[in-house]
Amino acid sequence: MDAERIRVGVIGCGGMGAHHVRTLADHPAFELVAGCDIHQEALAHLPPGAAHYQDAEAMFERHRLDLVSLILPNHLYEPMVKLACVYGADVFTEKPFGHSLASCRAMIGALRAAGRRGWVGGQRKYASHVRTARDILCSMHVEFIHGLFTYFWAPAFADPGWRGDRAKSGGVAVIDSGWHVLDLLSWLVGDPDTAFCQLSHLRSRPDMDDKAAIQLHYRWGAVASLVISYTLPRSQLELTFASGGESLHLNYDGLALFDGPKETLRVPAEKDEPLFRLMYDEVAKARAGDLSAWVTDIYRAERIMAVVDACYDSARTLRKRRVEPFRRPRGGA
Repeated sequence: MDAERIRVGVIGCGGMGAHHVRTLADHPAFELVAGCDIHQEALAHLPPGAAHYQDAEAMFERHRLDLVSLILPNHLYEPMVKLACVYGADVFTEKPFGHSLASCRAMIGALRAAGRRGWVGGQRKYASHVRTARDILCSMHVEFIHGLFTYFWAPAFADPGWRGDRAKSGGVAVIDSGWHVLDLLSWLVGDPDTAFCQLSHLRSRPDMDDKAAIQLHYRWGAVASLVISYTLPRSQLELTFASGGESLHLNYDGLALFDGPKETLRVPAEKDEPLFRLMYDEVAKARAGDLSAWVTDIYRAERIMAVVDACYDSARTLRKRRVEPFRRPRGGA
């Protein structure tokens, strides 16, 4: 049985990485072999038997890994993905996939050249009621999408760390907070052709965009209007998809389908659903070649990053921007 399990290492074991460590330690499809973090105290999250490292290359040198999970500051994904490629490991990264579109595409190039594969996190879409919403939306001709995603991230006002340095983060409201919504929309309805975006910034930290108002246009005529912020006290995710007189409302509590004012379906969210476990279920399926797996692969991640790039370009120029096209290369991984 152990020989069939996916041998995985984790780089970045503290903070969000601790959730990944706990999930992998308990997941029957994975064997958590080793973890790496520059902070010794973060390695305490590793289960008994997993090796501890503070140098990623040393971890790769001493262990044959099938997969490495990366939970890192945005600017560190590219060098760590390239290092994993040198040692023949597939990669799973937390969102976003890099700190820029150029970095994202450089990672795709490295993975393809090495014959390796990659996937990107974003656990919101693994909730069962979101999967039901996707099934419903497949039969709707969506015309309008309204979205709101807010929460309060206190460190923004005190010590935002690397997120306060745009050269390392690539931004915050769109590339980081916005990824949750853009990943959901990419999976639920597809990718837009154009984007228009306006940003506000923290007064104390003008390099940090804290709110984004985004309008996306889709090739079949649909329009999405989104508001995203991590400096509002209430945590909420609200998405409404409208098609003629029919509408679907999606949030943390579940989904509701309406025909005009009449509610025709309500699906509550499952309580305490293990979203990280469900996410890694899909990673294991994707790595086994199961085409039904709905984890975000590197090519869908590139499309999301292209939308992010168009949003920031639009905010700089105050003009609607086309989402830069990308042709998936033939051959390779």
